[in-house]
Amino acid sequence: MVVFPFYFDMEVFMKKAIIALSGGIDSAVAAGIAKKEGYELYFLTVNYGQKNIEKELENSKKLAEYYGVKEHKIIDMKWLGELGNSGITDINIHFEDVPDDFIYVPYRNTCIITACVAWAEVNGADVIYTGSEAGPWICPDNSPEYYEAINNLVGISTKLNNKIKVVAPLNYSDKEGNIRKGVELGLPFEYTWTCVARDDVACGICQPCRDRLQAFEKVGIKDPIPYAKLEDNKE
Repeated sequence: MVVFPFYFDMEVFMKKAIIALSGGIDSAVAAGIAKKEGYELYFLTVNYGQKNIEKELENSKKLAEYYGVKEHKIIDMKWLGELGNSGITDINIHFEDVPDDFIYVPYRNTCIITACVAWAEVNGADVIYTGSEAGPWICPDNSPEYYEAINNLVGISTKLNNKIKVVAPLNYSDKEGNIRKGVELGLPFEYTWTCVARDDVACGICQPCRDRLQAFEKVGIKDPIPYAKLEDNKE
């Protein structure tokens, strides 16, 4: 009797995770957590008309290469930004003139998660990771209550794969904690971008910039990205 060796494709047996990746610290850390937990990574990045899209695309591609992702999809949702009322997408809204609440893009997070769920139905992913961090939540679709609700919805609204879970591993961590986690994971912070106002140098004015600068200071390490406001202060 001839005995043939048994071969199998390891990829078939690997757990799959889709990461809603913006190129920011939080989603990059979430990707690192998923990688450490043994998932094969799939990145989904969305162009929803944000002012910093060029930098988000540049960094998401660098992070995809760094993490060795299986596939990186870039989805066009520019219609979302065209709805208006957010300083992240509207060139006529400037963060030095408006409250921090204007970083909210109406229903953006749910639209992005929905795209991830649709992809997970097709590729059989087990879980979707987002970088949502701790409150107070300017964006209501970032809260723990939201994640409980969206998981209930996913469970009853999917057909091809109704075992998908949406998780936010940083939902009780602040920016300082996320940076510390990134240090632990060896995250290349130079591949991350937080500014929502510019994509050449960080403005240093918008709330995400301020939070990032304060967090790096608390952690005691230098933020590797350039800031316009800091450069202006040197002159």
